[in-house]
Amino acid sequence: MEPKMTISEAAAFLNISPQGVHKRVKSQNLPIKRKQNRFYFGHETSQLLFMLTFSNKIYVFQNIKGGVGKTEMTYSVAIRANLYGAKVLCIDLDLQGNLTKGCFRVNPKNKPIMLDVIKDGVPIEDTIINILPGLDLIPSDLDNGVLDNTLMLGRFPLDRVYKDKIDPLRKKYDIILIDCPPALTASVTAAALTADEIIAPVTPDEHSISGLKLLCNEIKDIESKYKTTIPIKIVFNKFDVRNNLSHEKLTYLRNSEDFEPKLYSSYIRYVQDFPNAINNGQTIFDSFKETAAKEDIDLLTKEMLGIEALKQKTNEKEFINAQA
Repeated sequence: MEPKMTISEAAAFLNISPQGVHKRVKSQNLPIKRKQNRFYFGHETSQLLFMLTFSNKIYVFQNIKGGVGKTEMTYSVAIRANLYGAKVLCIDLDLQGNLTKGCFRVNPKNKPIMLDVIKDGVPIEDTIINILPGLDLIPSDLDNGVLDNTLMLGRFPLDRVYKDKIDPLRKKYDIILIDCPPALTASVTAAALTADEIIAPVTPDEHSISGLKLLCNEIKDIESKYKTTIPIKIVFNKFDVRNNLSHEKLTYLRNSEDFEPKLYSSYIRYVQDFPNAINNGQTIFDSFKETAAKEDIDLLTKEMLGIEALKQKTNEKEFINAQA
């Protein structure tokens, strides 16, 4: 696994020439690599080159319907955010551990997980595994299947049980991404009450839309019970331009008074790049090839994190410092 930010991508983002990027990299003595006659770099160089100041948000990926791409999206956004210089923590709460084992190729055996934090008081810092520079993971495995019983039998306050553990980590990370199982459970509720924003992927099928409706209704109930507000944003996933159902369901969401205000303008097209990369133990950003998957995740990551606005703030600071 070696995700890459190429010099040409950095140039397009910074609105300068590739030569200009090379000049900045050289002047700051930042590490870059070369392969197949292409220059690229990773998180550490991005952090110093782009100098973006992120907002320390917690994003929770949820949908009651399985198979909507929550895990692939969590994984891909984490990688792209990391390539923009964000320090990222992923938290896997799904007992299947697909983010842990399938995406990051971590064997969670004998490693502490969230259950150990809640049940046995293990410090949450002890569960963190470094994956790449600036990218960490709290893993999951089948033992997390008893999280819900543990929370309910122990009468843990769902509005505090995860929040009290995870909030202190904001000081260490620019963004925290939590991948939840497709369910309405105590653990998922506790995760929702930790979120600054819930990300709800939805696919072009009726079951997925029904799951979205149930999720939105559940979040309303949670907001009412706990006297809070939990913003929900919807990502349309697996859009197939050749499929009438894709157009129909996207149009439905765009025309819905309930869903349109929540809908990201970015959507993810249906491609095999995501499962292929994961199957090979890679990310979609390991390759130099320009693909629809990379383009879509880049746009979604920028929209989620407000990266264009962050870039503008950085440019304004640099201008003020230059005038001082």
